[in-house]
Amino acid sequence: MTRMTDDDLLAFLEAEQASSYHYATGEISRDRQQALRDYYRMPYGNEEDGRAQTISSDVFDMVEGMLPDLLEVFVSTDKAVVFEPVGPEDEQSADQVTKACNHVFYKTNNGFLTLYNAIKDGLLLKVGAIRWWWDESREVSFSTHSADEMQLAMYLMANPDVKVIEQEEEEQDTQAVQQAAMLGQMPPRRLRVKLKSVSTKKKVRIASVPPDELFVSTRHDSLLFDDCPYVAHVTERTLSDILQMGYDVTIEDVKAAKDQSTTQDRELRQDMRGGSWGHWHDDNPEDESMQRGWLRSEYVLVDFDGDGIAERRCVVRLGQKILENRECSHVPIAAWSPYIIPHQFEGLSVAELVSDVQKIGTDILRAQLDNLALANNQETVVLTDAQGTPKANLDDLLNRRVGGVIREHVPNAVRPYVERWQGVEALPMIEQLQGIKENRTGYTRYSQGLDGDSLNKTATGITKVMNASQKRQKLMGRICAETLLIPTFKGIFKTLTDYCMEKLSFRLNGEYVSFDPQEWRDGYDMTCNVGIGQGDELQQAAMLQQIAAAQMAFMQSPLAGRVVTEANIFATQARIAENAGFKNPAEFWTDPKGMPPPPPPPPDPKVQLEQARMQAKAQEAEAKRQDEQMRFQAETQSQMAIDQNRQEWEARQKQMELQQETQLAQVHAAYEAERQAREEAFNRWKAELEASVKMQIAAMQSADKQRADAIGMQQHQDSRQDAYAFKVADQQSKGDE
Repeated sequence: MTRMTDDDLLAFLEAEQASSYHYATGEISRDRQQALRDYYRMPYGNEEDGRAQTISSDVFDMVEGMLPDLLEVFVSTDKAVVFEPVGPEDEQSADQVTKACNHVFYKTNNGFLTLYNAIKDGLLLKVGAIRWWWDESREVSFSTHSADEMQLAMYLMANPDVKVIEQEEEEQDTQAVQQAAMLGQMPPRRLRVKLKSVSTKKKVRIASVPPDELFVSTRHDSLLFDDCPYVAHVTERTLSDILQMGYDVTIEDVKAAKDQSTTQDRELRQDMRGGSWGHWHDDNPEDESMQRGWLRSEYVLVDFDGDGIAERRCVVRLGQKILENRECSHVPIAAWSPYIIPHQFEGLSVAELVSDVQKIGTDILRAQLDNLALANNQETVVLTDAQGTPKANLDDLLNRRVGGVIREHVPNAVRPYVERWQGVEALPMIEQLQGIKENRTGYTRYSQGLDGDSLNKTATGITKVMNASQKRQKLMGRICAETLLIPTFKGIFKTLTDYCMEKLSFRLNGEYVSFDPQEWRDGYDMTCNVGIGQGDELQQAAMLQQIAAAQMAFMQSPLAGRVVTEANIFATQARIAENAGFKNPAEFWTDPKGMPPPPPPPPDPKVQLEQARMQAKAQEAEAKRQDEQMRFQAETQSQMAIDQNRQEWEARQKQMELQQETQLAQVHAAYEAERQAREEAFNRWKAELEASVKMQIAAMQSADKQRADAIGMQQHQDSRQDAYAFKVADQQSKGDE
């Protein structure tokens, strides 16, 4: 086998599309069109001028009467669908999945309106459907701020997705100007700006699918789409919508996808919206971004890769252009039908079951109104002669007024034509039609809060009728839960684990919780909480009260804590609060989980008496033992006191002796220290004195030596001078000679 080309895939999809289209535009489309006409009480086409044209509202009454009970099943609690753990290790994550998926369905999306549309589509148009997908849409927000230029520049640098679309300069604050002038600076400009920010909003989106936009393979034989060969959601989208979804298309692609055959019920819906389908135009054809084209999201089983095994693929195409082709894990669409026909996708709608009853009821109602009109406005018989000339004044008869006069030419020429009121005879037929309608749908007049003279008015009879009706309603609710709600919540869980890479944070019961979908395992068992009707709620409330009373009785018995625990009592009271319409039982009751254990229950009085007696004997024996122990302790303490006193006296004596010896040693030590200090002082004085004397002697000796040396030198000089003088004198004497 070879891999498919885009042309091969397109040809395959066109064949599946053609088959499913003819299937959807045949008898099913005509049935839906008729259901809408009955619901809107549109004329049948057999009306006559001058006759009653009233239309019975059986289809409207039945659909709108059953819708609140079915909605209450799922919106009266915050946990319409509960994920159950597979093993003990899954309890925490299963509880997180339950809270997260219910929050996504009811809070992130408008779960109530989605369920309302899907359930109403099923009651009226055979099939109601819900689709889910991961959406990353562009979200634009605007804000106005006042800041100086520096603050604005820093903010824009930190937020590159924010743009300034308007700005104007504000007057400077006098104080700021004065402060800037004191500092010798220019005051910063103050701007009032309007900012535009664009962000991407990521979340799971949920929406109801109109039945005329859902195309299913003619080979499919179940309401569940797990093994459906071909499922398609065909809807109109603008060029702007398609571009925002991330697909690369042009205006020519959108215009090429405009031709799309329609269905009869879709035509009627468009007519009710104010325009004929064949003459439907865009509001502003000059704006290309608002041009519309048919976008097909097809989920098909096909062997695209050529391995011989058909895989589930998601193909998104605009006309003949394939925008996306990828393998997917499941079909993100769930559908339901109120009355299932085995081995067939579409079942029966409530409108289909009541349509003929409404038509018959309309004929009877019109006949009664015509008869009543004739009975209240009787015809008049006028006597005429053989030539047809009336024996009374016709002008008087044609201009009737209160207190008027009718002129007769002969006596009894004018008499009323008596029309008998026959409405009473039609009441059994109306009652029979009501019974047929109730037997077909299971929805009785008691369910609507009505009464009928022909029904059993005793409490037992009404209870039986209500129980039978509630069983039909419960069955319908179970069908809706198993085919619509549970697949939808499975899809939400699968979409979160596949696409949500960030933690989910939201407020639940007054507390903020945060869950990481990537930590959840791939599969959990699921159950759906279903409870139908006000009578069912009253019965449940009564049964819950009986259970609560029995639990309280068991809590007073020795079986407390074994058969009945605090957790059982809390669960019962929480169900009573939820059954009363309060979605958060924590407002009234505190879950014992995580609380400290309660004190033990009081013992049996007989056991208490015996325990008191045994305690008295034990106390008496204990008193004797304590008395003996006290005497022994007193004697022991007395002897210990004597020994202690003696030991203390001896210790004091030894301490005094030690103190005296210590003091004497201290005195000797002080005297010796003083003596040594004096001796050391004397020795120092003596050494200092000797050193001083030696220094004085050395100084005197040095001075004497210096004087002697000076005298010797003087004498030497004197002798030299004398010798010189003698020599000079000798030389002179020799010269004289």
